[in-house]
Amino acid sequence: MRVRGRFYLVFCPAFILSVLLLLSGCKQKPAEIVIVPDSQKNHLQRNHIFGNVKELTSYTLLPEEQYLRSDSLCLDSLRFDTVALVIQHYSPDGYLLDYCKLSPKHDTLTVRVFSYHSDARADSWKEFYPGSQDTVVCNYEYDMNDFLSAEKVYANDSLISHTAYKTDGEGNVIEMLRYYDGYTVKNTSKYNPQGLLCRIDEFEPSGKLFKYVTIEYDNYGDEVNRRAFKGENDLIEYTYTQYQQDGSLQKVLFEDRLHHSKEQYEYTGHDALKNWTSEVRFKDKKLIYKRIRTYIYY
Repeated sequence: MRVRGRFYLVFCPAFILSVLLLLSGCKQKPAEIVIVPDSQKNHLQRNHIFGNVKELTSYTLLPEEQYLRSDSLCLDSLRFDTVALVIQHYSPDGYLLDYCKLSPKHDTLTVRVFSYHSDARADSWKEFYPGSQDTVVCNYEYDMNDFLSAEKVYANDSLISHTAYKTDGEGNVIEMLRYYDGYTVKNTSKYNPQGLLCRIDEFEPSGKLFKYVTIEYDNYGDEVNRRAFKGENDLIEYTYTQYQQDGSLQKVLFEDRLHHSKEQYEYTGHDALKNWTSEVRFKDKKLIYKRIRTYIYY
């Protein structure tokens, strides 16, 4: 019995240690961060909207008087007038089906309807205005690989805009040519290894570089820094985007160095799926507008 007892005393700590080592090796690994390339994003993802949204309604409100921002300013105590109302509908897979703009009295001003191919490639959109015979139609064209190659916009059957595209092997647009009467403007785009847009070059009709934009992302693939340069390295615009820990939008800061102005967008309300419900815009510390969003999900 003593031998068995001694063996038990020696074996027990070793057994416990082995169990602890086994448990430590079985700790749950952190969730892998999945970054969706731009070419694979639907419209909701491109606009940082979470969940299966069916309907999104946006109300833009202006304060009855312009207020200078101060520590004592209480937005909840201000009175606002609704000046614009937009309703958007999305498909179950996250693509925009239509949107309509309404007056403050809920009169329909503009309706745009989108159509798609069976593989979710955009086919066309049509915009019309109740009470008017005028219509605007956009048709999309594709190359032999089913990548976007052209976009043509017609107003009452007259061509008013023509844009040609070149794409890479993933379908990302790498060159865009806009044709105008007598001249053409070119933009080129580059993407980072995750397939996210990281640089846009804008050229003058003469072919000289006019402006370029660089875009940086955080570890989750969300845009955090956007800088615009004139010429080679003259910074003219800067945008910083801040998120909360759960990925919901918190604040956007924009600086226009050419016109010496600053804008700030604050997102103070979010729903259960992390989509913002309240946006307030300030320009040079002056309150510009408040925007409210409501969501209906599938």
